[in-house]
Amino acid sequence: MKFFVLIFALMIAVPVLSAPSGAQPAGPSTAMTPSPDDRAKQWLTLVDDKNYTDSYNQMGAAAQGKIAAGPWTSKVSAAREPLGAMAMRTIKDVKMTKTLPGMRDGQYATVRFDSSFAHKASAVETVVLSSEKGGWSVIGYVIN
Repeated sequence: MKFFVLIFALMIAVPVLSAPSGAQPAGPSTAMTPSPDDRAKQWLTLVDDKNYTDSYNQMGAAAQGKIAAGPWTSKVSAAREPLGAMAMRTIKDVKMTKTLPGMRDGQYATVRFDSSFAHKASAVETVVLSSEKGGWSVIGYVIN
């Protein structure tokens, strides 16, 4: 049986966020620290360590506006705990874009990892991030 768990695909589920009147369009890309792949790894460490509340608290405002902490904790724990402990994670690719379906123009990064867990030898984890306040914030997480 093929295992597919969609924890949070905010990039598809979020309706268009309207910009406040008089808002300026997104400017050119700027370097942010840490990089999107480093930020994704930092955030995934929280999930690996079962710190689901902290993972929620570190998600972007758009994500937190779509799901409360309690339901997030329930969903992520139900999806991750059966997989067992993290065994290996390597970056598959990083894609930068200025648009995502259902989102206003901005700076976005999709980071994919080839991962393996104690009870699942091969998986792809996808972390979607957006630029918020000069840094990268997680707005979506999917395990295939």
